[in-house]
Amino acid sequence: YNSIPVQVFLAFVIYALYALVLAVSLIPAVALLALVLRAFAAINWHIDLKHILVLAAAVAVSVYLYFIWGAVWMAFLIRLIMLGVKPGKYPKASLTTLRWLIQGGIHTIAMRSILPYIPVSFFCTLYFRVCGARIGKNVYINSNLVSDAYLLSLEDGVIIGGGAEVSCHIMEREYLILSPIRIGADSLIGTGAYISPGVSIGSRCTIGARCYIRRGVRIPDGSVYTVLSGLPMRQVHDLEKGRSQ
Repeated sequence: YNSIPVQVFLAFVIYALYALVLAVSLIPAVALLALVLRAFAAINWHIDLKHILVLAAAVAVSVYLYFIWGAVWMAFLIRLIMLGVKPGKYPKASLTTLRWLIQGGIHTIAMRSILPYIPVSFFCTLYFRVCGARIGKNVYINSNLVSDAYLLSLEDGVIIGGGAEVSCHIMEREYLILSPIRIGADSLIGTGAYISPGVSIGSRCTIGARCYIRRGVRIPDGSVYTVLSGLPMRQVHDLEKGRSQ
């Protein structure tokens, strides 16, 4: 783990793997463009509005194919790599941590190039389901900052707001800690909230914008959590005394 040559070697191997993952993700898109260009070559095409529109449409459809096929392919790889990994505490220099790092890199590719363009959609939910998340009906995910989906449970009607971060892992000293997160039915995770590993949120809860929920916290049904910054001190005092909503 502390050997520079080993770190360099692993970096080259892992980034080569990422390049291969990206190449496979692009196969349908590149195949479509190749077919269109071959058809153009056969008719000895020239630059005019009609051909430009056809080529532009082909590029757009290719991007669409990358979003769909890439999401499914990368999610499948993440599920495969993390198969059998259970919640627990793992040393940094361990096979489990290495597997977690590799799947994290694949998820980052999806997080940067696919998920921002398919939020709150069937394909976004499909990505996390294929990764291993247990997701109920009418769940809407408007954030690409959801990691370790194989340890995540979202019950019916859950909404995850834009920019909310749901993370089932934490690096603590020399250890990787993996701990599941459960969000109960009809609960709302507000914009920019952070849900730490091991958190269990009950049904019909509201976690307000920018809230930070500490590791391992159990939130009962119907709870409302909000940040107090920006409120007048008198209103904060009333909230603490339960005299105001």
